Amino acid sequence: MAKSVVVTGCGTGIGRAIFNRLLEQGWNVVGVEMQETLANEAREYAGDKGDVILADVAQPANLDAAADRAQQFAPLMGWVNNAGLAIGGNLHEPNPAEVERLFSVNLMGVFWGSSVAVRRFLAQKSGGAIVNVSSIHSTAAFAGWAAYDTAKGGIDALTRYTAVEYGPVGIRANAVAPGAIMTPLFKKVVADSANPEETLRSFSVLHTLERPGEPEEVAATAAYLLSDDASFVSGQVIAVDGGATARAFYFPADPEFVKKYKPEAKS
Repeated sequence: MAKSVVVTGCGTGIGRAIFNRLLEQGWNVVGVEMQETLANEAREYAGDKGDVILADVAQPANLDAAADRAQQFAPLMGWVNNAGLAIGGNLHEPNPAEVERLFSVNLMGVFWGSSVAVRRFLAQKSGGAIVNVSSIHSTAAFAGWAAYDTAKGGIDALTRYTAVEYGPVGIRANAVAPGAIMTPLFKKVVADSANPEETLRSFSVLHTLERPGEPEEVAATAAYLLSDDASFVSGQVIAVDGGATARAFYFPADPEFVKKYKPEAKS
């Protein structure tokens, strides 16, 4: 049966990887993207299997428009709230405009996206699945990210609420919580740092696998959570973080142990 899904923030990074993977799995995919060049690239990739709405997720009407477009392809059965901004800040010197903007996208964009998805699922009497892109920031605080951490924590709470309220009518809601992922933005942060090699190393050892993740690794988990294979999974926040949140302290590995047992790099 044909089915459609909306993916917000589909132009680059994790959102683009999810967009591509769902297309490859046979979904009709409608994306929401703010940057015109990125929107055009994703739209071209989708061909006649999807479309992209050039819009800001902070405006609820834009999310309704995305749902309308998705339902022109097939019944809306999935929704991915991925769009987000990475804006740092603290409590003692906050920038009110930046805080408001971050919450409008990172938290309220997810709230209104979930609201649109739930209302469409209910109208169809079809059930459906929602996947929210959270972060390890939702459960582990990072200095200098006050509003970002708060918004991601809110996403986890919303995910649980949605699963509890709407589970009886066949609606599932889950979240993925990535660690450091090799998105274009992450690569730029590393490249622009004073010491890119050391910066990459410091991010790598955050994870027990001692490397950043790839967008496709997050997309694989998101696609699973949307699929029938996850039909009994709901209300969960799945960490796709290379083991980062499994520990509280970095213990350097024995270099001789690593040398002896580490798999050879794939060519």
